[in-house]
Amino acid sequence: MNTTTTAGKIPAWMSRRWPAAARLLTAALLGLATPGCLVRQDLYDQARAEIQREREAGERARAEAQLARAEAAQRSAQAAAIEAELLRLADDLRARDLQLSDVTTTEAGLARRLDELAAMNEELSARLRSAGQSVGQLANERGSLSAELAEARAKVDELRRHQAAAEARAARMRDVASRLQATVDGGKIRVGIRGGLPLLEISSDALFDGARTEVKPAGRKLLADVAGALRTIADQRFQVVGHTDDRKARGANRASSWDVSTARAAAVVEVLIEGGVSPERLSAAGAGEFAPVAPNASEEGRAKNRRIEIVLQAEPEGAGKAPGEAGAAAAP
Repeated sequence: MNTTTTAGKIPAWMSRRWPAAARLLTAALLGLATPGCLVRQDLYDQARAEIQREREAGERARAEAQLARAEAAQRSAQAAAIEAELLRLADDLRARDLQLSDVTTTEAGLARRLDELAAMNEELSARLRSAGQSVGQLANERGSLSAELAEARAKVDELRRHQAAAEARAARMRDVASRLQATVDGGKIRVGIRGGLPLLEISSDALFDGARTEVKPAGRKLLADVAGALRTIADQRFQVVGHTDDRKARGANRASSWDVSTARAAAVVEVLIEGGVSPERLSAAGAGEFAPVAPNASEEGRAKNRRIEIVLQAEPEGAGKAPGEAGAAAAP
């Protein structure tokens, strides 16, 4: 059978996107364009199939590129949120520096006052000596002022120690956050400061199902990562504090939000101990619904209030004392 056709050029875009298919199609078209040449049907079918495969491969590549761009944008947004949190921590440290500066100014004022009184004392002493009177009373006044100055200096030293300890705790918590970077980026853990103490905040919904107080499997995996990071901070105590929203826990065998929050904190402590954190470094407490971080007027606010906080505690005066808060229920 003689088949005659006009040989058309293969478009440049087809040659670039599907080079193998373009070559097969070119061979088929040349066969059609050559008088007396028989075109094999299977060669033509093969060319069409190759074009289809390469078209599908191109569509998959475009979809993957689009997904990669979306993930990059999400990671940029998460990095911006972490940077904002670090800026807020820096602001807190600057506020403490201002407080220390005020106390230092007070100390300088007391020192000047002491010098003025010392000069006055010398003048009065000279007058009293000439009059044959005792200067014992003025000496007592001077001693009292000296005691006040010593007390002020002791307070300044104490504030400096507290400032250094707070900065050290913040640095340790930033180190923990860096070790949990993937989890922080995913929004499951938030780093913050409350009451002057750095903490890790975990949503209760990530750890517990509904109103239950047993840690779910996914929560155990998350807490295992947290335990691994906490183990790297030597000789540091942590308190796990449970919080709830203002709704009564339905289906929970607990009398109040105090019971639920305390039971959840104790459950988290047990998982952290299983993850290798020393029990002597842990304590648990429940705050119920009474320490919210958002209004309970919306579901979003209630979700923020249902949380577990792992607080890096200040070392108590005197070694060996167990950490804890007055009125909080504690667990080993």
